[in-house]
Amino acid sequence: MEVIISEDNKLIKRANKLKDKKYRDQSGEYLIEGLRGIIDTPDEFIKVILTVEGFSDSRLNDKKIVYITEKLMNRLSMTDISSGVIAIAAQKQESDFVSDYIIYLDRIRDPGNMGTIIRTAVAAGYEIVCDDCVDVYNPKVVRSCVSALSKARVHNGNFIDILAEKGYNIIGAEMGGKNIFESAKPNKLCIVIGNEANGIRKDILDKCNMICSIPMENMESLNASVCAGILMYYFKY
Repeated sequence: MEVIISEDNKLIKRANKLKDKKYRDQSGEYLIEGLRGIIDTPDEFIKVILTVEGFSDSRLNDKKIVYITEKLMNRLSMTDISSGVIAIAAQKQESDFVSDYIIYLDRIRDPGNMGTIIRTAVAAGYEIVCDDCVDVYNPKVVRSCVSALSKARVHNGNFIDILAEKGYNIIGAEMGGKNIFESAKPNKLCIVIGNEANGIRKDILDKCNMICSIPMENMESLNASVCAGILMYYFKY
């Protein structure tokens, strides 16, 4: 069994560069660290599986496994304690919108929030728009949403005008808005969640057909991912 031992190996260099957003964008690839995230990602998206000598799991595609030293694995790992397995995966490419339910993220910057929103959006059946947000292929986001990223439909860019033209009802989540539990549920909608610190940008807020808020006691605001989850499930189910 051949084991890669050198940091100068092309595959090791390629994996290391995927920690950088610029290279992820150029290559259309990203890293998945951890067994659960890899086995739950459809095999068609997995290009290479890097693992340490002696690691074995019948759920992995043996044809894609490449063995490396534990020292190299620890250097590639993005966690304090390496899981012993990292995959290079292909990013999904989305074109048009196909769902009547969209969650629009305006400058969401926290990787944990982003990962949780992606998982919830996949579970609730929403497509995702990321407008000037943290990169969804950031390793921290990938770990947070586990395998949900491979099942998500993610669009990157400012699509608010396009969605309005397509007939989506744009619903902004902002303090002081109408109680969501007293709001009508349109059949075709786009929920906008704003930046954790600054809320929704004015130019996007101006495009909203409705501004809504979640009623609270003793608190002024909720975590962005919690807010997104409540709104997604309320407006769809």
